[in-house]
Amino acid sequence: MDIRDFMKGNFVVLDGGMGTLLQAAGLQPGELPERWNVSRPEEIVRIQKSYYDAGSNVVLANTFGANGLKFDDGELELLINAAIANAKRARRERRRLGKVRRVGYRAAGQAP
Repeated sequence: MDIRDFMKGNFVVLDGGMGTLLQAAGLQPGELPERWNVSRPEEIVRIQKSYYDAGSNVVLANTFGANGLKFDDGELELLINAAIANAKRARRERRRLGKVRRVGYRAAGQAP
């Protein structure tokens, strides 16, 4: 089902503040959270699964600050690909348990 069709008859519940939960998990001041997609993927997936458990049907990939000003092209591509893989894994693992309500969309997030 396309998300636009889903929205016609359902409320869309987005995930919460990834950065806040990463800080609670040990992200240090000045540390770039997007690097956790590669260095601590289990933590990223755990947080994303917790959003599904709380009732979210859209979970963003951990890409909020992923841009060419912070990362060179090679690292940027690596981090974004890892972020998408983590989000897919969280959705897949929660679908198996029946925790993903309706469709379970994932989306890439990026700062304006």
